[in-house]
Amino acid sequence: MSPAPFRGAVADTVGAIVTRYAVRDEVPMPPADDARTLVRLLWRSGPEADARPRRGPKQRVSVDEIVDTAVDLADRNGLDAVSMRALATALGIGPMSLYTYVPSRDVLVALMIDRVATDHPMPEPATTPAESLAAIARALRDELLAHPWLLDAPPWRHVLGPNGLARYERQLEALESADLPDLDRDRILSVLTSFVVGNAREAVSARTAPSRSGMSDAEWWEAVAPELDAVIPDGAYPLANRVGSAAGELYQAPGAPAEVFEFGLARLLDGLRPLLGE
Repeated sequence: MSPAPFRGAVADTVGAIVTRYAVRDEVPMPPADDARTLVRLLWRSGPEADARPRRGPKQRVSVDEIVDTAVDLADRNGLDAVSMRALATALGIGPMSLYTYVPSRDVLVALMIDRVATDHPMPEPATTPAESLAAIARALRDELLAHPWLLDAPPWRHVLGPNGLARYERQLEALESADLPDLDRDRILSVLTSFVVGNAREAVSARTAPSRSGMSDAEWWEAVAPELDAVIPDGAYPLANRVGSAAGELYQAPGAPAEVFEFGLARLLDGLRPLLGE
């Protein structure tokens, strides 16, 4: 199956959601042999169907074990921590042995993306398309917060695996009752996914800021506020002061990604309802 007809939302919804942040025709593809091997590994067909190494001695691990271990490394330490050498060490095999199972890191990451799609299945279609889209958005956000390394996945065109393609199918089922052109169905999912990705990126940044800076939000503002008071003239920026103070008082933080997500999702769906026939 060629991925060409599925350019658009499907590239987002297979878990490699951030591919829309790159110009796809300007990013590298894996070598042709690696791409063919990736398809066979994703679909467990051909020589890779039994998940054994393509060459070398009798297997000590399976491709499934390799992918699960890589996902665990990424969940704990980020995608940059998933080098072939670090993964081989975690598995107790030599780095060169690892390449007999998975030919490259790019192939490995594509397998990881398809693997985590099984942990966060798309919900069953709800009563209305808008309700279904809301459930889809929340499920995608939950996945990104559980596996934030997905936001850093390399932006090349991922071949569709069984889990990613099943996800896209389920998402399209949510729109089946709406009288829409097919391209609009894809575009709606793309817009929804882009919104989710942006909010998830903000949420992950807010969650990791204290560990990265060594300061809580409250501690950071306590340090910064006197400096701002010293340089900002009295009465300047009245709108920013009024609105920012109201938000800060409510959130007790620089922002509130979860609240903003629900607010934005509701407004987005309000705008889509006429198109959905609701």
